[in-house]
Amino acid sequence: MSEYPKSPLMGQMMSQPLLISSIIEHADRQFGKSEIVSRRVEGDIHRYTYRGLPSPCQTHGKRVA
Repeated sequence: MSEYPKSPLMGQMMSQPLLISSIIEHADRQFGKSEIVSRRVEGDIHRYTYRGLPSPCQTHGKRVA
């Protein structure tokens, strides 16, 4: 069996696929208390935290799939 060339990138592969759900879970773990503020088209302000983000995104993802 041939050896792979020595490269600085060898061994740098991710151990799991890069999915939107894993990014949201990471944000929940690391920045759960951080507030997200957005203004809707109607003009009202919507506030939530990363901790509250996973459940609406997961339910929407299940509806789409």
